[in-house]
Amino acid sequence: MNKDNSSMQMDPELALRLLADGAVLVIAGVPVGTEFGVDLCSYTIGPDFRGVKMIPPGVHYIWCASRGPYGDTAPRVGFVHFFHPNEILVREWDSELEELRPRQTAEPALERGRIRKNLAQLEHVLAPYDYRYVCQWKDLTGSVSEQCVDRCRPELGTIRTNIELQSCTDADRPRGSAGNINKRNTAAKLLLDESDMLPNLKPVEGTAPRFCVVPARVPQDAPPADVSRHAIDCIAAVNRLFDSFQNSPDGLIEELQLAFVFFLVGYSVESLDHWRKLLALLAHSETAVSKHKLAYMKYSEVLAHQLPHLPEELMTPSIHNTVYKDVRELLINLYAGGLMVSAERLIKRLGKQLNWHFEGLLDEDPEDQPVIIET
Repeated sequence: MNKDNSSMQMDPELALRLLADGAVLVIAGVPVGTEFGVDLCSYTIGPDFRGVKMIPPGVHYIWCASRGPYGDTAPRVGFVHFFHPNEILVREWDSELEELRPRQTAEPALERGRIRKNLAQLEHVLAPYDYRYVCQWKDLTGSVSEQCVDRCRPELGTIRTNIELQSCTDADRPRGSAGNINKRNTAAKLLLDESDMLPNLKPVEGTAPRFCVVPARVPQDAPPADVSRHAIDCIAAVNRLFDSFQNSPDGLIEELQLAFVFFLVGYSVESLDHWRKLLALLAHSETAVSKHKLAYMKYSEVLAHQLPHLPEELMTPSIHNTVYKDVRELLINLYAGGLMVSAERLIKRLGKQLNWHFEGLLDEDPEDQPVIIET
């Protein structure tokens, strides 16, 4: 049932152990032909498909994408769940919203008990979790805890490619000063910034991932004399970021991993934006590397596993690729902050997997050299 049409070979003893300890996802009512996936493995729903067995404990991402009558596929809609050993999770198809939802039953525990009692009879309709991808998935999510999942997933549970938006009420719309209206200036401004012509929208409550707030590199209230200092080394913003995690690097690393798989598997645009904002902040502080060495050591390892999974348009090593530029800046600061081993390990992996090379990384930037004025 896996889309690459190749069979999964597994040692029989290992299969029995996974069957005994693994979790089970049971789904009901999903139309035949629907795209369905768990983590990095995907399936096409057939007439006898009722779920997945042998799911390893830990965080997993489950998604569906309905298919239209002409073969077109809808955007992915999914949810994240932290599975425990031997857990049974039941979901059913919502035909109106075309997504999986919690089972609508008065006695869910009783239903799970019946399923557990009859698991042997359900074996032939449950696909095994594809363990060919388990190592990659562990590399991408190995730090994520159940607490992080509960904190970051949308309040309503469902993760979409784009969060749902709704128009603000008329009372919530921003108002200008009636005494300063100038039609010519207003028209000129709209020509320069078409975003002002868009409706004022806000996310539907409960639909957006609940990530931390990423501090601005340069505080809005920073005096002019400090703007350049914050732009060159944003240690103040990085400190505020760590303060939001009680100065624990583990919480930040967990969120970085979870946000990335929300994008990688669920195609969540907001999650990719959050991941890129964190990279842009963490990459631009030599002082932060020196102060938070353990966090940056872990972060460099996380990036080594994440970057090879970037979309193709973000893989080109050029000055126009902001991800590449931020990674280059991060490497410079890893060297300067005393984490040479982490920097060299990341350079080696990116060179091998992405063909990213960083010639002249430690050469002094001509823009940073003193300017000689001849009189």
